Amino acid sequence: MKKLMTFCIALCLAAGSDSLYIRTNAAETPVRILFTHDLSDHVEQFKVLDDENKAVYAGGYEYLASAINDCRTDQCVLLDGGNFSAGTMFGSLNATDAPDLTLMNMMGYDAVTAGLNDFVYGAGYFGEMLSAASAHPSIVSANMTIGNANGSGVLKEGWNAAGGSAYTLIDAGGYTVGVFGLCQMSDEYSEGSAVIFTDPLEAGRNAAEALKKDGADLVVCLYSTDEDDFEELCELGTIDVIIAGGKHTAAAEYQKQGSTYIVSSDPYGTTLGVLDIDPDSKSVRNYEQIPVSGSQFTADEAVNNEIVAYRQKVNNTVMTRFGLNQYPVFKTSYSLSTKARTASGKEFAEAADLLTDSMIEAYEASDFDEAKPVSIITEGMVTGTLFEGNIYPDDLFKMAYKGMGSDGIPGYNLVRVYMQGSDLLTLCEADLILHADDSPDKMHFGRMYYEYSNNRPVTNRVIDVYTEEADGYYIAATDDRYYPVITTAEFLESIPEMIEKSGVSGEVHMYDQTGRAVEDLEVMTLRNGDGAAIKVWSAIASYAAHFDRGSDGVDVFPDNYKKARMQRTKVSSLNLIKMFKHANAATFSFYTKLVAYPVGILIVLHILVWLINLKKRK
Repeated sequence: MKKLMTFCIALCLAAGSDSLYIRTNAAETPVRILFTHDLSDHVEQFKVLDDENKAVYAGGYEYLASAINDCRTDQCVLLDGGNFSAGTMFGSLNATDAPDLTLMNMMGYDAVTAGLNDFVYGAGYFGEMLSAASAHPSIVSANMTIGNANGSGVLKEGWNAAGGSAYTLIDAGGYTVGVFGLCQMSDEYSEGSAVIFTDPLEAGRNAAEALKKDGADLVVCLYSTDEDDFEELCELGTIDVIIAGGKHTAAAEYQKQGSTYIVSSDPYGTTLGVLDIDPDSKSVRNYEQIPVSGSQFTADEAVNNEIVAYRQKVNNTVMTRFGLNQYPVFKTSYSLSTKARTASGKEFAEAADLLTDSMIEAYEASDFDEAKPVSIITEGMVTGTLFEGNIYPDDLFKMAYKGMGSDGIPGYNLVRVYMQGSDLLTLCEADLILHADDSPDKMHFGRMYYEYSNNRPVTNRVIDVYTEEADGYYIAATDDRYYPVITTAEFLESIPEMIEKSGVSGEVHMYDQTGRAVEDLEVMTLRNGDGAAIKVWSAIASYAAHFDRGSDGVDVFPDNYKKARMQRTKVSSLNLIKMFKHANAATFSFYTKLVAYPVGILIVLHILVWLINLKKRK
């Protein structure tokens, strides 16, 4: 009787309240989580390599929008794991139009987080983008704080204008999905910078607990990171799903650590991740990666029309500035990388050779020059490569899109300074000490390389620096000879800290064409005939003018970039000339000790033998 009465009361309560409902252990329709990450501003479709190393087109927001529409359900959320706003020429419109955020809003994204690459043009520029986006998804980041450095004021204004927060709650057909964002920590974005990323574990714990208290049925973490260790976050037990942005390969199956599912998609919007999860039992019903391309989907008309308008703005504000148009700059019969090279992390070496050569060709020799120019970048400045077929201005931009010039156009401006041979030697010494062969901070040279030996002391291992004297002919740099160096102001500004960190004795000096010390690097900026600053990426377009013309009127990319050039050469022999070439006091002390110790031991042994023999005689 009591059980019957209890049941009747429950029915009455249910009938009299719109907010009370009964859930089963398994929802009839699971919550669908659609997700992307690392879109990298790839608004238009672009070339990628298939499994047979053939260049094919993939991605494009107009096709991504169609994929999303096809996969959307009544109980659905659409999320992005960060690094969405920089990578193509469309990023040059961020401060005025915010193309990515605006288009993501059109596609129905509910929430996005920020990755490190979203700040590649500075915290202030990111803040301007937030202010420029009149309609956008929720912006979430639980471990981001705004500092006091340059750009922080603009970032704070944009963050507030966009309603940025640590987390958000999203309704998914009667279920509440709580979403928060995290970004990996970085020395570049720590104390003293405009934007600071704090401990993701502590921030994740606080955000997940807050979302649970606010009634979230599912808690989703958008984590932009290149790390693969999610163990501590999973151990919290309060996070149901981690969408891992960053450099991860989309797995055919989801991972599970404890009660937390970990998923990721391929970058640039080439796949749309789909995760169907029961919000009650927290079990996965379905997981798949939907390929996104024009061959799979029809372009969404509204999104496509918006892209066409943005493209026209890019043409007017960027391409015409450098004498570029929508036609191919040149064509190539081969790709500069392969799937295997990409997997090994060495896909940009040949591209770096092309960049450094282009930088040199962008410079017109001065009467002051005593030697041929050399160029220097870090391998981390190379952000893309080329694939077989026609090469357009956007392809060149993607090869080196980082940095922001004083002209407000994305991309590092080229500068020319002079260094003596002794300066180049010191610079290479610091590079060898600080940067392993696979480091993204390793220097990459144009028309220059260096030779070193591990048989010398750590701070004096570089034997010689070689520069090109004639086509393909290299000679050792002379200590007091002046060499034109084509690079970026940002690289030159990093040298003093690099020298101090390496422990190398001496300094690296920079001179202008009169032989005086450079005080203002902005004055040393290279400019084209119209006065526009030459970018690392735009220099490639000028370099293409040296290529042979094909029968169809398009310049043809030469074959000499099929194999990357050597940058540093290890000498294993004990050649005395090489062992003492450019030797400093540390090297002489090293070899003196190397000889003195065994000689001393022999002398001591000889004395001991003499004493023993003397004792025997007695």
